[in-house]
Amino acid sequence: MIEITKFEEHNEFIYSRLSQNYEAEFSRLTGKEPNSEGLYEYTICDSTHEGFLLWNEGKPIGFIIVNIGLSRFDVAEFYIIPSKRRGGHGRALAHWAFTRYPGDWQVRQIAGAKWAHAFWVDVIADFTKGHFTDQQESDAEWGVVDIQRFSVTQTL
Repeated sequence: MIEITKFEEHNEFIYSRLSQNYEAEFSRLTGKEPNSEGLYEYTICDSTHEGFLLWNEGKPIGFIIVNIGLSRFDVAEFYIIPSKRRGGHGRALAHWAFTRYPGDWQVRQIAGAKWAHAFWVDVIADFTKGHFTDQQESDAEWGVVDIQRFSVTQTL
């Protein structure tokens, strides 16, 4: 059984722990290195970023951070622990987020993250019934990215 909870003061430390695995996994593409205490910097939720934890059987297995401060919603960060991938958990979390925030969306993948691109194209194609764009372009924040854009008209 899965559950999705918003980051709040009492559970945000869980995100900070999971984010270390996420940042380490992508470090070969981002070039990020841990600080002198062995910790990676990670996205902090603020007035423009809302974060949610994904739980399975009472254990945290992933998260999503949605940037709500742009002209379109953007998946700023997304992570599912490796042992829970390919089980539909990531798809469920993504679909939930898309439905929670109706409007225009974009999802970006950093150059070289072919597995992430394949995942997102499949998830978005399923959610939108194929009504989305997928292209590669230069991004001010991440460099060259694959980017999907689509619109959501329904809410939870």
